[in-house]
Amino acid sequence: MASTPTVIIADDHELLRLALTRLLSGDGGYRVAASVGDAASALHACAEHQPGLLLLDLEMPGRDAVSVVSEVRSVSPSTKVVVLSAFCRDALISAALKAGVDGYLVKTDSPSEILKSLRRVLRGEQVYSDCVRERLAPPNGERSAKRRLAASCTLIDKLTPREIEVLRYLGKGLSNDEMARTMHLSPRTVERHLSRLMDDVGIRDRVKLTRLAFDAGLVS
Repeated sequence: MASTPTVIIADDHELLRLALTRLLSGDGGYRVAASVGDAASALHACAEHQPGLLLLDLEMPGRDAVSVVSEVRSVSPSTKVVVLSAFCRDALISAALKAGVDGYLVKTDSPSEILKSLRRVLRGEQVYSDCVRERLAPPNGERSAKRRLAASCTLIDKLTPREIEVLRYLGKGLSNDEMARTMHLSPRTVERHLSRLMDDVGIRDRVKLTRLAFDAGLVS
């Protein structure tokens, strides 16, 4: 008999976490190992529980959610990571896929669609909501989402996941020291990432970088 798949829910809205817990542990047939409200807690929960699936919101307080995806793989290699976001923005989709998520779903999807998508992820597939898929599919339909991202030439798509993380924090108004504390890095390391970011986008002004973060949809 197949074992019950385990899942960790990471979202800063308690009511949504409760609703997802009921959905997944009821009709979904999952065991919810933990329900947390920030990305750092999600990482710790994955290390502790080794879940089959992490359902991850992108807009949470504290540590940038996209930045922990690769670390989840380090502490729990078999965990599949699926974004469940309120936003269908090119920059967020690009950042999430670059980080290596297994799917990107939006919160307007129906419960049945979410359950179906998560089952597909556990079978080894990548899943996207319709609005996400429309933004990934090229006109000729021949290239995969990852190949399209690799071929993109926008400013944001040139950035590494760490540079995108720094840009998002700039957009949220964090200083270098605040970024260092949030990212658990030294101020000097943050300065290096910021310098590379400025070189890659050709912008040396923090105000203009903040505007870029807003224009790209990295912050609302």
